[in-house]
Amino acid sequence: MIEFRNFIDGQWREFAGSTVSVDDPSTGEIIGTIPDSSATDVDAAVTAARRAFTEGSWARMSPSDRAEVLRRLATALESRFDELVDGLIADTGCSARMCPMLQAGAPLAHLRDFADMALLLTKPVSFPIQTTPGFGQWELHREPVGVVGAFTPYNFPLFIAVWKAAPALLAGNTVVIKSSPLTPYGVDALARAAAEAGLPPGVLNVVHGDRVAGEALVDHSGVDLVTFTGSTAIGKRVMSAAAATAKEVVLEMGGKSPAVVLPDADVELAVRGTLFSSMMHGGQACVATTRMLVPDSRYDEFVELLERRASDLVVGPAPEFTTDVGPVISAAQRDKVEKFVTSAVEQGARVLVGGERPTGVPEGGHYVAPTVLVDMAHDNVAACEEIFGPVLSVLRYSDVDEAVRIANDTQYGLAASVWSSDVERAREVAGRIEGALVWINDVAQADVARTPFAGKKQSGVGTELGADGLFSYTKVKSLYTALDRDLDARPYGAVGSEWE
Repeated sequence: MIEFRNFIDGQWREFAGSTVSVDDPSTGEIIGTIPDSSATDVDAAVTAARRAFTEGSWARMSPSDRAEVLRRLATALESRFDELVDGLIADTGCSARMCPMLQAGAPLAHLRDFADMALLLTKPVSFPIQTTPGFGQWELHREPVGVVGAFTPYNFPLFIAVWKAAPALLAGNTVVIKSSPLTPYGVDALARAAAEAGLPPGVLNVVHGDRVAGEALVDHSGVDLVTFTGSTAIGKRVMSAAAATAKEVVLEMGGKSPAVVLPDADVELAVRGTLFSSMMHGGQACVATTRMLVPDSRYDEFVELLERRASDLVVGPAPEFTTDVGPVISAAQRDKVEKFVTSAVEQGARVLVGGERPTGVPEGGHYVAPTVLVDMAHDNVAACEEIFGPVLSVLRYSDVDEAVRIANDTQYGLAASVWSSDVERAREVAGRIEGALVWINDVAQADVARTPFAGKKQSGVGTELGADGLFSYTKVKSLYTALDRDLDARPYGAVGSEWE
């Protein structure tokens, strides 16, 4: 049992209030508790962050010096890599095959990649300007926003905490992270590494809890920017609440990503890639490819191979290396996914594979069988709504124009893939898809620390990652310096001379 605590102003705070239990998704066993933090706890964290920003040295350090601290932070996490992996497997239910790279290794790489962006903040952009008469120089400086309130989701807790904290810290901000109550381990590990790496007190703070803590962080007048990753429904509520104090927001929200299979696609490649994307981490990824659009002419061929490949997927506990599809995060999420499948069938879909609770898995775990739904209308609930579970919907189309219409006929615009033997044709189709991230003949490839990620429609507001994502945590100051010495040449100089 781990008793997680809040990390505020460089100290681990004892907690006397109520707590929330955290379980292992693979077994359902309780593995820890978190504080159910109050608005008072959040206020303490924001106050510490504000003091560190206005009175401390962090915002006044050079970007290169802050980058060195990020590198030390990565080293501190890396020094306990095996422990980190084990903790994240138990915390998130991510399979042992994927967790070392995706949940633990990638955040280390991204911390270092963001540190390498320090040069983008080092020199102001400057340009001379000629007036008539006279001359001067404009400079554009990027300054930190201030205190950043960051919300991390349950699916990739450490990874997305780094997505938010690393660029925010590099830019000179201070940060308060509110972790998902379902997966506190990764953010807790980040705070421990921050203490070892020498971040000044108050620069990085972690507050655990549920709705009360979350609402208090968004509402707090001492927070200048809120960055949130999660569902579109909650993201809209965050945006609305942030408007009350005119906070800036960066929102990465839901998706219903299509795989557009063109008539000349390699069936094996498209099926394997799409199944991997839709089923990895139990389908709990915002960019998961959850709709497969297949031409009428090849529909039966693709359905036949999908049935074979999906039936071969191994469902089991996350720690077992043979597991392809582990549990979803909670019993509530399992029940939600099952209700989606039931509703889809009621609306006419046919279950090709799955659809029932799997057997041969730990009884207390939160398992959903890999499920493929076929013969369904484009407006079926499973084809329209984000399910966040291992469910793939297969849709027919008659021509490519119809495929593009179906792909774009959703409130979301996050990710997509296009599969074709003709790369130029695939690129043309990719250009017509409303998505922030589009893969051609592949999925899940990302150099996300360098590649901006900006969801379209109701999938996002603002930009994360890459140089644009770094700049999301800055404000531009325009500074003008007059370089001419002739007072009389200035408009107000000439007026003033008449008063002498």
